[in-house]
Amino acid sequence: MSHRASRVSRTVLLGALALVASGCLPVPVTEQGRDVASLYDLFMIAAAGVFVIVIGLLAWTILRYRGAPGRDAQLPAQTSAKLIFEVVWWTVPTLLVAVLAVLTIGVLNQVDARAEEPDLVVDVAGYQWGWEFTYRDSGVVVNGTAADPATIELPVDRTVAFMISSRDVVHSFSIPNFLIKRDAIPSRDNRFDVLIEDEGTYSGQCGEFCGLLHSRQVFEIRAVSPDRFDRWLADQEAATP
Repeated sequence: MSHRASRVSRTVLLGALALVASGCLPVPVTEQGRDVASLYDLFMIAAAGVFVIVIGLLAWTILRYRGAPGRDAQLPAQTSAKLIFEVVWWTVPTLLVAVLAVLTIGVLNQVDARAEEPDLVVDVAGYQWGWEFTYRDSGVVVNGTAADPATIELPVDRTVAFMISSRDVVHSFSIPNFLIKRDAIPSRDNRFDVLIEDEGTYSGQCGEFCGLLHSRQVFEIRAVSPDRFDRWLADQEAATP
């Protein structure tokens, strides 16, 4: 293999590795998050296919028509049009975009679906620079600040509805392992429902720059079994004045 061919191969390999690295997602732990991750995987497969085809054609063209000492590099025959090629490279990308668009709409509808009677409703209020969580049915309130972030518990295998708002500026309620976030906007409620499938501890944060201590506006969610959650909530309710 010539030096130039070797360099092209290294470039293609590095590009492929960068593409794979850029596609890494947090491990989804909710039903909705898994739908998002599956859609993202399809997008990455489609992007990888397009990448391989385009880079492959470029590499072939460079190698096939490269100049070299003692070699008369001639341009290929020039044509004004080739109908079959025109149809293919218009039809294939159009069909690809249409399929991805339909799949995206389907996943968005699933992610934005709202349960008529969620098992648990949690009001979330963002403020500079912390979060307040209110369990609507029990009245339990958990506050957090930048110095002392809030930690809450939620049950797995139950539908949880978050009602999100802000007391001052625009924030963004983001939980990376849920693969979802919603803006917290003053005088407006945003909602999303989740069904957590895996027990564990998951970090949350403000996903939109909101001022000096934005990076410290965090919180923590502990997803536990329904029985353990019921006991925790009862303890919190008993400790509420």
